[in-house]
Amino acid sequence: MARRTIGDLSAAEIRELVREKYSEVAFNPGTKYRFRVGHQYALDLGYPQNETKGLPKVLMECFTGVSSYLARFQEFQPGETVLELGSGGGVDTVLLARRVGPSGKVIGFDLSLAMLQRAATGSKQGGISQVHFNQALAEALPIASSSVDWVVSNGIFNLSPEKERILEEIHRVLKPGGRVLCSEIVLQRQPTIEERLNEDDWFK
Repeated sequence: MARRTIGDLSAAEIRELVREKYSEVAFNPGTKYRFRVGHQYALDLGYPQNETKGLPKVLMECFTGVSSYLARFQEFQPGETVLELGSGGGVDTVLLARRVGPSGKVIGFDLSLAMLQRAATGSKQGGISQVHFNQALAEALPIASSSVDWVVSNGIFNLSPEKERILEEIHRVLKPGGRVLCSEIVLQRQPTIEERLNEDDWFK
């Protein structure tokens, strides 16, 4: 039987593929993947060393974002509620929680329960209490409409087969005047058909 390609998979099957891959990273962060993982990768992206060096190892060793912009952005305010889509191992979640302070809140949603468990452990070790983690789809958020000041993400749209649904959910949950900050991969060339259909290339 020929191997199924990404093009053969349903949206639910692609999401399960993504969940499995990032759960694998959570369990085995030291393994070599088709994408970079870990503390040195975060530093290479531009995360400030003075902010990351004190974070628990359980957070940093499974970092998989695509940009340092969330860590460097200055407009988050104390007391705000931030919703993070694809919170992963929790690095950005903890840094955001520091920005909004004890009176604020950061809600992290991710597909991978293993990543969420890492993030919760690391947040506790880092003395951060104003974070809340839940396993959920970015395409169907279990959160009230008009309830958050910010929606942020660090590399999730490239992994979703239903990007429009994510945008609809972002619009729904933001308060009037709420703001969005999303970092994403930008292609420098059109992928070939083979790359589009290759399961491994989905995660590059």
